Amino acid sequence: MRLHRIKYFRRSLQQSDDSVETLNSHDVFDAVFYDEPDDNAANRAGLEGLIRYLQCGDTVVVDSMATLTSSTEQLCVIIRRLIDKQVTLEFSNESLIFRHDCLEVVETIIAVMELVAEFERTAMREKQAAGIASAKRRGVYRGRKKKLSDNQVVNLIDRAGAGESKSKLARDFDISRQTLYRYLRST
Repeated sequence: MRLHRIKYFRRSLQQSDDSVETLNSHDVFDAVFYDEPDDNAANRAGLEGLIRYLQCGDTVVVDSMATLTSSTEQLCVIIRRLIDKQVTLEFSNESLIFRHDCLEVVETIIAVMELVAEFERTAMREKQAAGIASAKRRGVYRGRKKKLSDNQVVNLIDRAGAGESKSKLARDFDISRQTLYRYLRST
């Protein structure tokens, strides 16, 4: 069992290129992995490199949970991935340690975090729906602009009534077949 201490961080926009080498002098790490500030969830070479590097018994040190991701849901997925590799995960700012050998505690914490993530999603959806309803009451929310003008809709309905192919109509008016059927149902 290897017992390496590994540092992971996301470089901030204020940090210089030398900052990778100028970690605190009292911190000793066997390896350091980092991502650039503009790396998105789909492009995190540093995090993926870290996960490939890890072996059973290693300890990953991260300054903050926000360093791993800004989404609670994604944070839970990453923590599970790291714990599945049988490593210990330390968050310095939050003073939290997820140990692979205490799965009952880790799973309980992650379950609570997932409940919080679900609450956040639900609250966000409700807030969005309330904002849309308020905008509709004020008359400033109109939804998506219609693809076809009133004259085009009349022309479309006439041509469809004459038996013209639905596929040809959709191509001619540059709309999907679903949109075409929606216009035809609205008459």
